[in-house]
Amino acid sequence: MKINFISNLDLCEISGGFSAMNVAAYDAMNEIADVNYVGPVQPQVHLGAKLKSKAARIVGAPGNFYFFSEERLERVAHEVASGCQDDAELDFFHGFTPWIRCHTKRPYVAWSDCSFRDYINIFHNPHTFCRPDIKRICDAEAKWLSCAKGVFLSSNWASRRVQHYYGLKDVPVCSVGIFGAIEVAREDRYKGSRDFLFVSTDYQRKRGQLCREAMDIVWRLFPDARLKIIGDPPPTSDLVDGKVIYEGFLTKSNPVQLRKLTNHFSTAFAIVHPTDADIAPLVLIEAAFFGCPAITVDDFAVPEITPQEVSALLLQRPVTAASLAETMIELLLDTSRYSQMRKDARIYSLTNHSRDAFKKRLQRAVLDVCSSIRTGQTI
Repeated sequence: MKINFISNLDLCEISGGFSAMNVAAYDAMNEIADVNYVGPVQPQVHLGAKLKSKAARIVGAPGNFYFFSEERLERVAHEVASGCQDDAELDFFHGFTPWIRCHTKRPYVAWSDCSFRDYINIFHNPHTFCRPDIKRICDAEAKWLSCAKGVFLSSNWASRRVQHYYGLKDVPVCSVGIFGAIEVAREDRYKGSRDFLFVSTDYQRKRGQLCREAMDIVWRLFPDARLKIIGDPPPTSDLVDGKVIYEGFLTKSNPVQLRKLTNHFSTAFAIVHPTDADIAPLVLIEAAFFGCPAITVDDFAVPEITPQEVSALLLQRPVTAASLAETMIELLLDTSRYSQMRKDARIYSLTNHSRDAFKKRLQRAVLDVCSSIRTGQTI
């Protein structure tokens, strides 16, 4: 079997969750097929369209989503058509939205973590973009996905939402899960600290300020507790010498920084993640590899990757500093519950979110699609 694997990411890039998934998906396909890699397909954005959209937003008017302009989408489609091999049995698209103007006579499947509609609503302010332009992209994505032979997502939560938004009644839509894109620890090396971790690329929307406010309450009972912040830097006003510490932006593509990150996972009491904007945060899975449980939200796909009382304590949104601190204190006080959670978090994450487990789920989904194509049956 031959597969065209189409991606806008380089196979050498593994600094983030989506790029790591790209490499793992490519490897998974290589194990079951002869793969023709098409990419990275990443034509430049038209400068004029970018400036026009930004200028509109500066003066308070909605702008167009220039990254997916019709002109750029057509250039993407041309590059894909030029790179694909006609004798392939299947085209595999990494992601959804970049490819919505790609047309092929071959059957195709696509993987992503969410729809464009969720991406806009969760990670952007949709009111800053022209409503007709967002509708244009969503409509095109719905039509393109409706012609796919399989639509794979990272969670059941995202799968349900894609079906709800786009009405994909005749297309197999399923979750193949995700995996922790980090080397798994051989053992739990926790030594008893009361250090909490906050790791994010968006301090505001992941609610770093809330974690800082919660520490004021935690310190009343546990003055030796600390909050360590990794990623997007906090305002200096949130730092407290020796008690709230900014550890820098640590990227997994840098071996030295990766060791620092895994050391924090190994020694932390828990990771706090009261996020307002997420899908399936890989950082919670990766921390659990080291036995580090999470205190996070009962929303998005978070309960799927960190189940309640297994690898996480889940809070109803909106989370307040008081509710977050109360849960942090409860876990600090209940040592037997905490010890069990460290064991359960590690076992659950290793069993369900390893790279090999993800690859097997993805392979099974693709092979099922190929079997249905050959037999003319519906999955």
